[in-house]
Amino acid sequence: MVQLLEDFPAHVAAYAASGAVSKEEYRDVVMRRVDEVAEKFGHINFLVKLETDMGNYSIGAFLEYLKVSFEHFFKWERMAIVSDERWVRIAYRTLSPLVHGEIRAYPLSGFDMAKAWVSGQPDTNG
Repeated sequence: MVQLLEDFPAHVAAYAASGAVSKEEYRDVVMRRVDEVAEKFGHINFLVKLETDMGNYSIGAFLEYLKVSFEHFFKWERMAIVSDERWVRIAYRTLSPLVHGEIRAYPLSGFDMAKAWVSGQPDTNG
C-alpha cells in the first residue's frame, strides 16, 4: 500500500510504502503526484519512506518506478530514501553519482532529518 505524506512543502512528492505495492497503486498515487510537482515547479524533490521490504513491490510497480524516473530524468533535485533495509540505502547512495540531482539515504529513525533535507528549496539555477 502507498500513501502520500501530506506534511511537506508543495515542491515535494513524498509517500510511504507498507505491505504490498501494486502497479496501479504506484501509478495512480505516486506517479500522479510526481507529475504534478514536475509540471508546477519544473524540479522534483522526492521522499520515499519504505516501511516494507522491496520484495513487496510488484514487478509492475517497479517498472512504473523506472518509467517515472526516466520521464523526469533532468527534473530530479533531491531524493531521500528512508528505509531500515541497509542494502536499499547502499544501493541508492551508489546510484547517486549516476543520476541527476542528489540522493540521500536514511534509516527510518532518520525520517525527520530526511524530511528537513528534502523539503529545502530546489536549485532553479541549473
